[in-house]
Amino acid sequence: MGLQKMNQFWILKVKDDSNSKYSLTGLKIFNHRMSEKVWGIRGFTEKGRKTANVSRLEEDDRVLFYYCGSGGYCFLGSAILERGFDKLRESVFHEQYLDWKEGVTFKSVDPWATSLPIEALRGKVRFVPNDENYGSYLQGSITKISKEDYETVIHEHMIFH
Repeated sequence: MGLQKMNQFWILKVKDDSNSKYSLTGLKIFNHRMSEKVWGIRGFTEKGRKTANVSRLEEDDRVLFYYCGSGGYCFLGSAILERGFDKLRESVFHEQYLDWKEGVTFKSVDPWATSLPIEALRGKVRFVPNDENYGSYLQGSITKISKEDYETVIHEHMIFH
């Protein structure tokens, strides 16, 4: 009998964004991605380096969605990865939503009706310490977290709303 794969736990971030043609809130981008069950991810940064953690995303990994923008700093939902980082099918690319042609797809998504403010997690998870600024813990578009922190966010969301 083979070893069972251990799921990993991630935070995928969305923010308000714009280009020369379009300007969208992170919430609109998030809602579009949830309807398509995809998350566009840039494979390489503007400086040509591989996006941190992108190659570590795998099937059945658990994801939390974190919004940082004009609407506040909060968690918006959760999902289970269908597969790791790869080229996305052409039908899910929509230029007006500032999509990327690469990313991940989801087996299931759970966009929450009520968001969970990050301040509600202060001192309860490692990435939001009691006495420090959490911004340095949540840099980049993909952040690995522990199973315990993932479960705490899910639990806090359930009791928050």
